[in-house]
Amino acid sequence: MMMLNLASRRQKQLLALSLILAAGFYFVVVVWVGQDDILRTMQKLSLFDWTLLLLCSMGNYLLRFTRWHFYARHLGCSLPKWRHFLYYLAGFVLTTTPGKAGELLRSVYLKQHGLSYPESIAMFFTERFLDVLVVACLATLTVFQFGDYGQFVIIATAMIASLLLLVKTPLFAFLLNFLHHRLRVSRLQRLVTHLLDLLQYSQQLLDFKRLSMGLILGIVAWAIQGFAFYYILQQLGLNLHLPAAMGIYAISLLAGAATFVPGGVGGTEVVMGLLLAASGANTSLAVTAPLISRLSTLWFAVVVGFIANTLIGRQSFRQN
Repeated sequence: MMMLNLASRRQKQLLALSLILAAGFYFVVVVWVGQDDILRTMQKLSLFDWTLLLLCSMGNYLLRFTRWHFYARHLGCSLPKWRHFLYYLAGFVLTTTPGKAGELLRSVYLKQHGLSYPESIAMFFTERFLDVLVVACLATLTVFQFGDYGQFVIIATAMIASLLLLVKTPLFAFLLNFLHHRLRVSRLQRLVTHLLDLLQYSQQLLDFKRLSMGLILGIVAWAIQGFAFYYILQQLGLNLHLPAAMGIYAISLLAGAATFVPGGVGGTEVVMGLLLAASGANTSLAVTAPLISRLSTLWFAVVVGFIANTLIGRQSFRQN
């Protein structure tokens, strides 16, 4: 069976929408601040600096892929790491979709290797859940810079962590089973059945061993990305402590995700800029630093995903 390619109409529409939104937002920002000021600030980063930032992003991808590959092997899917890595990177081309749901493109590829959709969706859910939990934990570091707001983030993080107990408890599965037997509408019954399958596989991936491994890899992966943001600030001349910088980066990601705008475009940059301004950054730096961060993370991921999809689409990667 021929492997499905990226070029479905729906995927193209989602990618085009995110690009239009991003272009519009960045155009407004450039007009507001001034092209010359932004370029002057960006020129403080050398080629070495940009290379380091992109390497940090690749390190983040590799660590998260290691976790993803580990989950796939546990669920019985065995395929060469190099090919699986391409599948994983391919999902990034749609990382600008709301909630990164477009990354489920990986499920289409993995289906060719015997991994069912419920299993791969459970992997996606587990990965997203652990990432949110890890980023929320890093966001608590804002307590070092913004005491009152930091306390609020700590409470929110505790609430997110409590959801882990809900997913793992047998009571949740019992309630879904009870609901399934009581429902009389076939569509709702199918929905609950899918939720039960998702819960079953997710609970396997969230046992102590896999949960511990997933959290450790996630913490290291996102700490690397937080360090990259700290490095940007240092190179641009804002002397902010590492925990504060990592906290600002993390809370900005959460704020962007909460907007449900594709890729968090606009929301992430605005919150990041406001927090930097509150930390003493001038307007030019508060605007340029988020742009550099997003170019070296979000948009770099999209480019990497596009390249991976192109490689997969070649004849040597097709299966008959």
